[in-house]
Amino acid sequence: MFQANVYRIMIGCPSDITDEKDAAFRVLNNWNNLNSEKNRTVLLPIHWSINSYPAVGKHPQKLLNEQLVEKSDLMVCIFGMRLGSPTDTEISGTVEEFKEHRKAGKDVMVFFKNSCNNLSAFNAKQWEQLSDFKESIKNDVFWQEFSDVSDFERKLSNELQLFINNNWSQNASDTQGNKHSTEMLFSSYEKQVITKWVESGDATGYSLGFIGGDLFVLGNSQYEVADGRKKAEWDDFMERLIESGLVEIEEFNNHGEPVYKLKKAAYDYVDKLSAKGENFK
Repeated sequence: MFQANVYRIMIGCPSDITDEKDAAFRVLNNWNNLNSEKNRTVLLPIHWSINSYPAVGKHPQKLLNEQLVEKSDLMVCIFGMRLGSPTDTEISGTVEEFKEHRKAGKDVMVFFKNSCNNLSAFNAKQWEQLSDFKESIKNDVFWQEFSDVSDFERKLSNELQLFINNNWSQNASDTQGNKHSTEMLFSSYEKQVITKWVESGDATGYSLGFIGGDLFVLGNSQYEVADGRKKAEWDDFMERLIESGLVEIEEFNNHGEPVYKLKKAAYDYVDKLSAKGENFK
């Protein structure tokens, strides 16, 4: 049982990177399983395929920047044989995400594959663009090269631990001191949701994606979210539950999505609401 700082780690890569993307999810989930309680830190992997939602009004990459890049704390950038597809302003979406992170002063860990084992997928133009990009960043970016998926997984695991040790490791008093009062964190509706969850007798919560929206299941209550703004509000609500110490991430499912669990503090919080005459049943 612990209060945790939550950090989002964006996995950015062109379309030819699939196995390494899955490996990155495994590394982050495994780190959480082994280290979250000790470090009071939870790493949330984010990727456009599971963390973005349909929207209109801007170029698709700009919408992804708003939904993912602006919320990300660290980018793991992986290249294989391709640089990626161009956006309205950059040579590729992954390059734009890389530059947006750096422009915002956020850290980026860059990995390049140093072998080509799929000659049928080789594209000379893409390879040339990738080589030019690699050359352009060599003077101000320290990257890692990897030979295959297992090599990448091992190196990411090692480099990630070093990064966390240098940047995100905090003790309990630091974590506690940065928390806001729960009295200021939740709206009346959110207090009602918390109360129903606590009184359901089921401490588990999770979310499910489906065609047309998402479903948040908290105890024996279900909340259907059908648009992107509401989904973002619910994600923010779940983060505040974690940051306030009412909820912890118990594990991650096979898709890298968190499974939540109520902590004792949540039951105490609802008791205090009731004692103050705040009835949210």
